[in-house]
Amino acid sequence: MAKYELNTKEQHFATTRKEAESIVEEAKEDKHLTSWKISEKHNKYGQYFVVDLTFTYNTPKEIMEV
Repeated sequence: MAKYELNTKEQHFATTRKEAESIVEEAKEDKHLTSWKISEKHNKYGQYFVVDLTFTYNTPKEIMEV
């Protein structure tokens, strides 16, 4: 029995807000993108951004029953 990945989450690192927004714009080209979030983080080295992307793939019921 084959396994199909229906939901995929990705996390990307960016050093600037503009770079984080470009990652989101590139991901928006994929029709399966369902949500995205840009989080601003700080540590002793400075500021950085974490981009969370969620993709959902609709699989026909017939494939899932096989």
